[in-house]
Amino acid sequence: MTDPISFSSRKAGMAAREGALRLTHAVLNDKKMLDEAYQAELENGPLRKLPGNDRAFAKRIVITLLQHLGEIDQILASFMDRGIPKKSGPLRNILRLGVAELLFLQVPSHAVVDSAVTHFRTWKKYAGFKGLTNAVLRQVSQKGAERLKEIDTAKANLPDWLYQDWLKSYGKDEVDQMVEVSNAPSTPLDLSFKANDENAQKLAEVLEGQWLETGSLRLASHGKVDELEGFESGEWWVQDTAASLPVKLLGDVKDTEVLDLCAAPGGKTMQLAALGADVTALDLSGKRLQRIQKNLDRTKLEAKLVQGDALKHKFGKLFPAILLDAPCSATGTMRRHPELIHQRSPADIAHFAKLQARMLRRAADLLDDNGVLVFCTCSLQAAEGPDLIPDFLMEYPDFGIDPVEEKNHPEFAPFIQSDGSLRTRPDQMAELGGLDGFYIIRFRKYA
Repeated sequence: MTDPISFSSRKAGMAAREGALRLTHAVLNDKKMLDEAYQAELENGPLRKLPGNDRAFAKRIVITLLQHLGEIDQILASFMDRGIPKKSGPLRNILRLGVAELLFLQVPSHAVVDSAVTHFRTWKKYAGFKGLTNAVLRQVSQKGAERLKEIDTAKANLPDWLYQDWLKSYGKDEVDQMVEVSNAPSTPLDLSFKANDENAQKLAEVLEGQWLETGSLRLASHGKVDELEGFESGEWWVQDTAASLPVKLLGDVKDTEVLDLCAAPGGKTMQLAALGADVTALDLSGKRLQRIQKNLDRTKLEAKLVQGDALKHKFGKLFPAILLDAPCSATGTMRRHPELIHQRSPADIAHFAKLQARMLRRAADLLDDNGVLVFCTCSLQAAEGPDLIPDFLMEYPDFGIDPVEEKNHPEFAPFIQSDGSLRTRPDQMAELGGLDGFYIIRFRKYA
């Protein structure tokens, strides 16, 4: 539960809800990423003229809806014996937003019901559903909270295929806690520093952050990122602490040529550059590479950026160290991107796993003798991690797993698996806001 939402005015509240409805449609119907859809709304939608707080509230409603979508749909079903009428246009999402506000954001029922009905002034074609909307949401406001207590949160909010997959991999208690942590009203912000020096310690005090054992600074709450102390001077960059672990498995990379495959969004590229590596960072997207260059300029770090297809680009040489953060379903980022849970399918997992297997072989072909290769994905699916390894090792007998050992990396102890790989999950460090889910494994090529 969270503090009640309030808007700067009734008119602003309605505009924010109109924006929230458009965002919901963009994410659930058009399968857009929420941040992308939100930016589009700021440019062309009803949110563009609203104060910052009202815009933030609109996004918060949508995030809440996405976090609790399964529960919301079950609640609605319990009050609608015949279900959502066919050809009812925006009705389903109007009701979903209303339930999100009533049951999870504690907005007064009169404001929620009135606003929900007011949507039909815009959607005049569907004005005949005003009475149904009024009746259902009033029922939810009176009886919904009790019915909510009877729902299994994790089972309801995860697609069944995903729920069953995670049960098999992690167990019921862990899945429950992963969902609980991911459904928190806010997600902390992790920063990676260019140098862990006296200046970093001073900035940590100014930012009121907490140093994690993994080396990141965590901010429990924060304002706009580009207005935080140290941003403009390039002292740090935003990077979930789990995403910072793969680079650390490469060891001392000072003056070492390192190939960073699939480099965007660039956090690992900056890590490598800050450690003194001679970095070649490749990505397929020119636009994403431009963003990396902008961050390199801000942090006064250097890397050679190359636009190309990781499966086809010819480098003309082998590398002693390679980092492959492969494209994946990104289910491990559900704390920050709850929409992905509702946009992915088993077919997506199969597609990414096939691509990852190809990219892992490609990375192996680019590694020099006695070199080290770190492979990772920000997915919680076994198919996009440990299930890929046996076939790879069969095909590349000159490669072996270089296991992470607690005696060398005590800070990684909670994440070390039986084969020496690392697995992070949203429920780890739950008391501090959790982690992104990553699978990370280190290989060495023997001459």
